[in-house]
Amino acid sequence: MQSFRLPVVLVLVLSVFALSGCASAKRDLKAGDYWPSGARWKWATMNALTSRGTWVPLLGAGVVSIDDWDQEISDWAVENTPIFGSTENAVEASDDLKSLTTFAMVGTALAVPNGDGAWEWKPERLVLEFGAVQLNNFLTSGLKSVTERERPDGSDNRSFPSGHSSQAWTRTTLACRNVDQIPSLANGWGLAIKTSFRVFAAGTSWARVEGGAHYPSDVLFGAALGNFVAIFVHDAFLPADSKTRFSATLSRREASFSIAFAF
Repeated sequence: MQSFRLPVVLVLVLSVFALSGCASAKRDLKAGDYWPSGARWKWATMNALTSRGTWVPLLGAGVVSIDDWDQEISDWAVENTPIFGSTENAVEASDDLKSLTTFAMVGTALAVPNGDGAWEWKPERLVLEFGAVQLNNFLTSGLKSVTERERPDGSDNRSFPSGHSSQAWTRTTLACRNVDQIPSLANGWGLAIKTSFRVFAAGTSWARVEGGAHYPSDVLFGAALGNFVAIFVHDAFLPADSKTRFSATLSRREASFSIAFAF
């Protein structure tokens, strides 16, 4: 299946380059415009850390690690396979659902209107988002090599964190960020579309547990990692899409809070 997906993605990317070739001529950008400032890096880091998509699954991974819950949930899921019916179906479903998150990311990136700023041209956005995916893959692979956790099915020692989960959530979070920048979806449809993308990612994660490839903590940490990487890269390089920003500053002498609205 991998041999099919790669050509499809390449064709999509090349098509966008061909169709959008004249867009860059209207922009007057320098090389420095493509690299975020120090303040932007800090802002993106805080957004990624404080995102519910990062700390909620991270907290969940910690909770299921208490006592022997991780093992018990894994054993129950493999024995009962409540969603997919068999471990084989679950493994196949995890691949298919992860593929859907790839198409979600690419499709929404193509739907975002071209802008005048750096990384706002469709081909640039695609390059940036695939770069985020590769960064996530690098971090996931590194953690697997360091932790060497054995999989529930005993097939190897690369269980933590789940690559399927981290990849699916990286792509899904980027797709959701893209939806926020599509003017025609600034309504209930946008929320419905983002919810469906998150169902794909959640399904990918659970399928890995039900298929005996990962423990719950593996997929939860993978989800947190994927979400963090996606928001970190997106918010560092691309324009803010949130209409409301909250910030807080604490010191020994005072505490200050601010809310900013963008129209």
